[in-house]
Amino acid sequence: MRSRFSPAALAAFELFFRPWRRRRIHAVRIAGLPRALPPVPLLLAASHVSWWDGFTLREVHRLLRPGAPVWTLMSERELRRSRFLRTIGGFGIDPARPASVRAALRFVRARAAERPDATVIVFPQGRIWPAHRRPLGFRRGVEGFARALSPCVVLPVAIHHEPLAAPAPTVFVSAGEPVRVGDGDLDAAALEAAVEAESDRILDFLARHGEDAPRRWPGPFDRLGAPGPPSPVPLHAAAR
Repeated sequence: MRSRFSPAALAAFELFFRPWRRRRIHAVRIAGLPRALPPVPLLLAASHVSWWDGFTLREVHRLLRPGAPVWTLMSERELRRSRFLRTIGGFGIDPARPASVRAALRFVRARAAERPDATVIVFPQGRIWPAHRRPLGFRRGVEGFARALSPCVVLPVAIHHEPLAAPAPTVFVSAGEPVRVGDGDLDAAALEAAVEAESDRILDFLARHGEDAPRRWPGPFDRLGAPGPPSPVPLHAAAR
């Protein structure tokens, strides 16, 4: 599998896409990012709650490694529908075809060899599910991508969309502790548990703060607070 990435295509896409997205996504709020990363490939392993998730994680990438290339694993079926996504960093996989899986693994291994600071985005659920689903249903294929990139850092990421007081939803993103994978040994079950824990942090934060959540949300490199009781609702707010 060869890279069809085109910096010119990405620049043109961003020029038109970002204003279009701003009319459909009210805001993106990110928390929990590491302040420093070792100079090895980065694997963003995230929950998959919407069509927007790949673009949401590009916002994470801009905060962590703005000058590095980023690649997003997608289904071959989706790439056939939107072929231009290959030119902005998408690469495909058909989990039912072993040859396709091997090609995807070779692809990320080659990209990491070209740029040791490369970022790869994967959604181990393999399909879209709501943020509150338990278990999330991670597939063990994510372990193969960690092996292909090893040594690497794996960052567990949870995503949730909430409309709150705006017509368009706010996207909430929370990252867990980064996992250094030195010998390719990644535990998919432990990774899933870490992403579930971050999803629970987001949902708990929203339950406590409601429509004030975006204002109270910490900075991108700060962790969400520990779970606590819901914020009291003023009587005048309850009577709306």
